[in-house]
Amino acid sequence: MARVMFEVPPFPVFIAAGEGVFKKGEMHARRTFTVFDLLYVKKGTLYITENEKSFSVKSGEYILLSPELEHYGTKSCEEDTDYYWLHFHESNYEFAETGGNNWAELQYEKGSYEEPANFHMSLPRKGKVQQTQFLENHFESLINYSTENSDLPLRKQILFEELLLHLQKEAFQIPSAKERVAWEAARYLQKHYKEKITAVNLSIALHYNQDYVSRCMQQVLGVTPGQYTNRVRMTEAKRLLASTNEKMGVIAEMIGMEDPTYFSKLFKQIEGISPIEYRKIFSRKKTGIEDE
Repeated sequence: MARVMFEVPPFPVFIAAGEGVFKKGEMHARRTFTVFDLLYVKKGTLYITENEKSFSVKSGEYILLSPELEHYGTKSCEEDTDYYWLHFHESNYEFAETGGNNWAELQYEKGSYEEPANFHMSLPRKGKVQQTQFLENHFESLINYSTENSDLPLRKQILFEELLLHLQKEAFQIPSAKERVAWEAARYLQKHYKEKITAVNLSIALHYNQDYVSRCMQQVLGVTPGQYTNRVRMTEAKRLLASTNEKMGVIAEMIGMEDPTYFSKLFKQIEGISPIEYRKIFSRKKTGIEDE
């Protein structure tokens, strides 16, 4: 999916927002803006072309039209089509045809005590909104013309930033805090499984409370840190059993387990057969392949 990439901070600047209706038989006018134009369809379907590429934007979908690229209605609306529009300014942007699947790529430069971290903001040029009510509520707030609140213009910038972040979160499927902690713990355990890992050590390494780390892993991955570590160790043990002639004690030591007896017991508990039986089965399969 084609994307528009921004570097933040600073965030793009909100200019204006509004709503409109294309009656059945009407179409979007031919225009070229110097700013970004975000169109979100609340009801109906909007047929629009940008830079000679045509799109059908259905209810619950949006399209992000770019500065200096001509856009116009491809054909008339087949039914009354309600939509919101939003204009914002950002001069530092680029287009990307690939990527956008890894939320970890968003931060590209770490900050310091004096300098902020820098991030990529990446938005699909066309997308479907999952939480439509959230987006529509933000649009309604952005087009609120009330003069009772003197800080409303500043609040609109904040609401606009929340709206963009929400679209990015949905596009990237950014994980929840619990998912981030669970996968961060899993990556650490995959890297350090040969070491003697305790709940305290894991907590110190990740900078999270040990009970919280355990709860996150159980809720997201269905296992405790200890159970996950053992699974990683057994996976490596199977590789060593199949590819080497090392004794059980040596393999146990190679995967971070000091007691060969406990290693054999745990292996059978997880895999359903003993390490020796696993090696024999794999050897027979290997011999059978070689004899064909």
